[in-house]
Amino acid sequence: MKKFLLLMTVVMGLTACHENLGERAAREAQDFTKKSCPMEISEGIIIDSMTFDAATETVCYHYTLSGILDTTLTEEIKEQTKEKMLDGVRNTPTLKVYKDAGFGFHYIFRSHKDKKKVLLDYHFTKKDY
Repeated sequence: MKKFLLLMTVVMGLTACHENLGERAAREAQDFTKKSCPMEISEGIIIDSMTFDAATETVCYHYTLSGILDTTLTEEIKEQTKEKMLDGVRNTPTLKVYKDAGFGFHYIFRSHKDKKKVLLDYHFTKKDY
């Protein structure tokens, strides 16, 4: 009986340490934000943070656009950016586990001049990738 109780305690302890995929996504988003943000991706593009919405199982990337990108986004540039973001979702190996689980990916680009102003907003679901 003592061996059984010890075994059950060990099993419960080991399973309690494992995080589910949603918890992992939240942790990784928080870790990325703490370690790497803000980070300039290219001239005029800064990634501010990465978050995870557990309710919708969506990984969200928050960017700020400055300079010319903050003032002159044409429809052509918006469409090209959307395609680049979707290609990134499709071709980034580290996202595979999240794609396999059907997670969504959301990209929000805000104005440097007016942080409340959303310049670009793309949301991709499983049917997109």
